[in-house]
Amino acid sequence: MPQYVALYRKWRPQKFGEVAGQEHITSTLRNAVRTGRLVHAYLFCGPRGTGKTSTAKILAKAANCLQPQDGEPCNLCPNCRRITEGLSLDVLEIDAASNRGIDEIRQLKEGVQLGPVEGRYKVYIIDEVHMLTTEAFNALLKTLEEPPPHVIFILATTEPRKVLPTIISRCQRFDFQPLKVDTILKRLEEVVEASGVEVEPRALELLARKAGGGLRDALSLLDQILSSTQGRITAEQVAGLLGVPREDALKELVKALLEEDAGGILQVVDRVLREGIEPRSLLEELLDWCRNLLLLALDPALKELTNLPGEAGELVKELGPALDSRRLFRVIEKLQAAAGELRYSFQPRISLEMALLGVIMDRSPEGLEDLEKRIEKLEARLERLEKGYESGVQAAPLKPQLKTSGAKPSRSETEIAVTSETAKDKPSLSIEEVKRLWPQVLQAARQRSVQLQAYLKGGRPQALEGSRLILSFSAAFHRSMLEQPGHRQALQEILEQVFGYPLEVVLVDGTGQEEPQEVKVPEATLKKLIDYFGRDKVEIKD
Repeated sequence: MPQYVALYRKWRPQKFGEVAGQEHITSTLRNAVRTGRLVHAYLFCGPRGTGKTSTAKILAKAANCLQPQDGEPCNLCPNCRRITEGLSLDVLEIDAASNRGIDEIRQLKEGVQLGPVEGRYKVYIIDEVHMLTTEAFNALLKTLEEPPPHVIFILATTEPRKVLPTIISRCQRFDFQPLKVDTILKRLEEVVEASGVEVEPRALELLARKAGGGLRDALSLLDQILSSTQGRITAEQVAGLLGVPREDALKELVKALLEEDAGGILQVVDRVLREGIEPRSLLEELLDWCRNLLLLALDPALKELTNLPGEAGELVKELGPALDSRRLFRVIEKLQAAAGELRYSFQPRISLEMALLGVIMDRSPEGLEDLEKRIEKLEARLERLEKGYESGVQAAPLKPQLKTSGAKPSRSETEIAVTSETAKDKPSLSIEEVKRLWPQVLQAARQRSVQLQAYLKGGRPQALEGSRLILSFSAAFHRSMLEQPGHRQALQEILEQVFGYPLEVVLVDGTGQEEPQEVKVPEATLKKLIDYFGRDKVEIKD
């Protein structure tokens, strides 16, 4: 029984024209072969599975082909066939991850001096070249700069930043791009059609989106699906095998989030987790959906930047006014914070549910528009008060009138009474009230910056002495960061915003002791120390 060949090997491109999604590179290389302008060293950079090694082999075939056709290898001559089968003595593939030392590079330098056996060029394909040691790079440097005329080096790497600049400067660099979903989907459809397998279009879309821009990964996933299922392959089967939530569940969860349906959120989460999906996987997919919906809410023309399936357009129409860009932005911000916490949670399901419920229970100001509306309401109240005083209506007597009258006071009368009462007396505040409202302080700090919130989380309200709020910190680092003028000023503004009037902040350590003040040594004492010990024995530090 013949050995099964993996799809990514079976469908490896054999010509420049068959390389998917890298036309900016293949057209240049084909022209170089056609015009005879091949250089001695190339550097192929890009993510995994985008065609770097395949393009290197095609270039090696085109350079040694006996009958090239418009810059393309013929794939029929003996040289092409041997290179395709991996039997050519003139094309040497080296894995730099396992041959990264200086000894291996010295052996390569010795072999470079020998001419080609069958073709015109001796081609060295060094994969993952960034894994070479610094000594190996230096040993390769001179040979790479001035190799014999019959040698071509093709270096491939996924991390070009780790390659020495002196190496990069001696190569023609080509950057391979992650493939678009449409490009991967088109190749998957060709493979499925040639294989005679029936696969649901939505299943292929899901495979293309989960490949992360790499065609090899997409073909490997398809190979796994074909090996584990029989008959017609559905999107639900693919989602289950990949360990990701189904599209309809994500659509339902997004809708429940934006419509603030707590019961719907919990039901969808329970159903998805019962299907064996990890909470972190669900959160990541939900973040991706919200991000793509945000792009569509900002500008429908940004659809090309999203990876949403076809039913996402129906969801956009169905949500309508609920699809607000500001609302989506806040949802994404909270989900990102939850993703970081979920990584270290001992109860990931509870953390996920609390994060999703926290999104809809947050009643913080919605943004500049809401702030403007609140200011307009306050201005309208002040205007009514001013008109009342000008017409001779005094607000002070309203309080006893409200006590004796049996009629229910109107909204405007209540507002006037409350406003006049609070204008006379300064609001009273207790440490218990501060502790109760402290989550609002943390939320307001997060809107300023995540760092400010993190520093504040390290402390707790300890006491309130008049207008002096004492915050106790167990970590000196958090306290020292809040001592910085910018952070202290932001903290005082937040406290005034939450509690209604300014508070003086005192930062102390965990034992309740204030930060020690700087002690200056008097000049007379310093002079005595120098006279007694000698100037060379006394060191003055700030």
